Amino acid sequence: MRQGLRTARSTRRPQTALAALALAVALGGLGTLAACTGGGSDSTDGDGKSSPATGETFSPAPPGKYKTLPQPCIAVDLDTLEAVVPGAKDYSGTEALTYDTDRRVGCTWHARTPDGAGHSLVIDMQRVVSYDPAVSDEIEAKTDFDAQAALASIPPLPLPGSTPTTSPPATSTPTPSGTATGGADSAGEDGTADQAAGGGQDWGPRRLTDVGNAAYIYDTLTPAKGGKGSAAGARRDVTLVFRTANVLVSIRYGATAAPAAAAPQSADVQQSAQKIAKQLERKVEG
Repeated sequence: MRQGLRTARSTRRPQTALAALALAVALGGLGTLAACTGGGSDSTDGDGKSSPATGETFSPAPPGKYKTLPQPCIAVDLDTLEAVVPGAKDYSGTEALTYDTDRRVGCTWHARTPDGAGHSLVIDMQRVVSYDPAVSDEIEAKTDFDAQAALASIPPLPLPGSTPTTSPPATSTPTPSGTATGGADSAGEDGTADQAAGGGQDWGPRRLTDVGNAAYIYDTLTPAKGGKGSAAGARRDVTLVFRTANVLVSIRYGATAAPAAAAPQSADVQQSAQKIAKQLERKVEG
């Protein structure tokens, strides 16, 4: 009886040892497989980030040059405000309601003189931030600026060595509230009055090369309205948009003539807007 039990135990011991050996071999194979495949983890190099699909590294795009925006209602010099918005009761302006003043700010000024003439100025400054790590803030701002210029039908700058083209006709620029002009107004539909006032310069929709990294400008004319009790002078509104690094600045400046007076000239209104733009560029740059 004891001899039979001893034989059975001796038979089970080799079987148990073989089972343990098989388990160890299986676990060793899994470890080897994990080592060969890298355990499914992505590789990185320094501060670079890796692509889950290929393991290739890339460096995130650099942040924008500007991290803050200037205070909008003191961004234009008082002397300039008194010149472009004459007769205002208060030059402190009305600040635009925004929810993040590090990202977007704006201010508005209005004035009207006793003879019925009026002026208005609206500035808007936006710090563009890209949420794509592969696209820099400045590239995102350039994309936004180009889209706005295309929407306004602004012609591109001529290539170096090429012959500059004339500005597009008045109907080429979208103007819901008025008529886009290349210098044409009630004093001369062919633009001769404005060109004479501006030394023969073309005041039509165009790119500017002396403001920011890129800029464009155009104006619209709303004719005078007659009628007893509802007479209103002609109004000219100029829009100037420029980009400096990752900041977009928009200026809308309007001048309304007295009911019996001639329409404001493109030369006068656009030159005022450009003066404001250069001041805002300096404020953004700090």
